[in-house]
Amino acid sequence: MIKWIAVLLMIIDHIGYYLGFLMPEPIYILLRLVGRLSFPLFAYSIALGFLRTKNRTRYFSRMFLFAVITQALLMITSHFTHGGVFINVMFTFSLAILFLAAAELLEKAAGAHNPGVELFGRTIPVLAAILLAVTAMLVILGLTFRFNPDYNIFGILTVFLFYYILKKIRKPDLALAKDKHALLIMFVSFLGLNLIWSLYKIKFSSTELYWIIMEIFSVFSIGILLLEKPRLKPARMEKYFFYIFYPAHLVLFMIIRFLLPQLMS
Repeated sequence: MIKWIAVLLMIIDHIGYYLGFLMPEPIYILLRLVGRLSFPLFAYSIALGFLRTKNRTRYFSRMFLFAVITQALLMITSHFTHGGVFINVMFTFSLAILFLAAAELLEKAAGAHNPGVELFGRTIPVLAAILLAVTAMLVILGLTFRFNPDYNIFGILTVFLFYYILKKIRKPDLALAKDKHALLIMFVSFLGLNLIWSLYKIKFSSTELYWIIMEIFSVFSIGILLLEKPRLKPARMEKYFFYIFYPAHLVLFMIIRFLLPQLMS
């Protein structure tokens, strides 16, 4: 349910992004404002998926593979449509998965009662595990800052925030919608993350103030999580739909944006 809502909100956002030149400004702003609710829902799904998956290496590999495929399709389409291209959000989610894995290694090493920590079937010293985990987390944040994929470091930290709350604060015997304590912490902490990121962008970026304020609207996506219900593992077709739909709809919108002015002239 949450993923399907996120997809719908993403489509609304991208209608505004790619076809906004056809709309009155208030309609464009409304579409982009509603679209701000999409990313946190996807970030929540990534955190939940990381906690549920039995094979995190495969989880990362799948996300990274589709990130590369998506980027190639965007670059090819951009070449023919003469449009701009950005580093897609699947790279952000790939880095977020690595960040969560490093955070888990750090937690395991910090709380280890034995002199070693198991990693990929081998035992490494606790101090080495801590240094490896911290270095990996810093490198991931550095790469994110350097290459600036969609949502940047804010995206990494959003996934981590949801992961931490789901793992450490939510009561395991309660659905999130019934755990008011976890929901309140999620809302307040996500609002705080938004405000800190907004202050950073005001200070260090050229982003318009009205857009920074609009992005804070994303905190209300937490209310959508009330619709979450326990469910069985998604069917294979449904799972891959989200990976395939993301690049497909972006390419379609880029082509439509390119063709419409020519058809209207």
